[in-house]
Amino acid sequence: MKKHQVIETWIKNRIDEGVLVPGEKLPSESQLCAQFGVSRNAVRQAIHNLIHSGLVETTKGVGTFCRTRLPASPLSTNIGLVEYFISSYIYPEIIRGCYNTLSRKGFALLLNQSEYNLDQERAILQDLRKKRVGGIIIAPIYGAGDRSNALLLEEIQNEGTAVVLCDDYFPGRNFSSVTLDYHTCGEEAAAHLWKMGHRKIGIFYQKDFLVKANRMKGVLDYLGRQEAPVRTGWIVGFNGQGPTSEASAAAERFLRGAKELPSAFVCGNDEDALRLIEVAERQGIRVPGDLSVVGFDNSDIAQLEKISLTSVDHPSFEIGVKAASILLDKIFHPEIRFVTHTIITPSLVERSSVRSLIPAAPIPPSTLLQRGME
Repeated sequence: MKKHQVIETWIKNRIDEGVLVPGEKLPSESQLCAQFGVSRNAVRQAIHNLIHSGLVETTKGVGTFCRTRLPASPLSTNIGLVEYFISSYIYPEIIRGCYNTLSRKGFALLLNQSEYNLDQERAILQDLRKKRVGGIIIAPIYGAGDRSNALLLEEIQNEGTAVVLCDDYFPGRNFSSVTLDYHTCGEEAAAHLWKMGHRKIGIFYQKDFLVKANRMKGVLDYLGRQEAPVRTGWIVGFNGQGPTSEASAAAERFLRGAKELPSAFVCGNDEDALRLIEVAERQGIRVPGDLSVVGFDNSDIAQLEKISLTSVDHPSFEIGVKAASILLDKIFHPEIRFVTHTIITPSLVERSSVRSLIPAAPIPPSTLLQRGME
């Protein structure tokens, strides 16, 4: 590798790693000469090539600066981020991951909240389309009966706007996505309850949300392999997300009407678990004494001391970083049309909302005799 290419590669790597951010000044000619032990001509050749590549720009008498690395495009440096909610639950961490990654490349985030409402999501997408944003990261709504805005999103993508689905996907559609392995999430939750001795397990979930439905399918499949299928009456489904959730009403109806309770419930997420726990406690059902509960997302709710909810972790920040990184690849390399599906393996965080039903091992007689002698 020639001397000027060594310098070019070093600067490119520092830009790609976010060490040099848009607007930041590069080391001076003399500093680069000393660092690499080369002549000024080698440094100037490297800077000339980087300017030609659009990575840096020089201001006479001031210095050379890192610039936003964008292809020639009529689109803006604004990125539309569409989440169900933006100020609560797991969503701020997803946003932080996206922002940290995109801002290093000179992009700004336009935050949008769909509130899990298809009409509202559609209006947001149409607005972002008019604004000619540089890309869109979206947690898409995909409800029962294939209800979605997938066709509109495909139109926007076909017009040249990069699109990445975050934390969900459209089955059979041509979008890049970053998700957890939600089926395995459900299996992990069911396996934990099984390990703790639970054989009478119910599920409590939002049935019009694909992610939660896939989690519950993992639960059903795991228990089916153990030849312990979930009783139909212990599958409690409801509609709605956030403020429109019917979870509390569904929990109220089930707990008042059930002739027999399961020993444990797997819930669609931590918010659903909290609603179930609140209703159960109002009816004198203790968690975990009378009913064990597992949630999903390992959110702030799960970590509250009063709740102390066992929950399958949701690496929200990591998902935001990965979604933004894929989007940047699409923006910087529009000539390469690619679809990638990043699937993250889940892990379960144990807390105190699950009671062990495994009988304690009997104390050997010799131990009892020894204790008596003491």
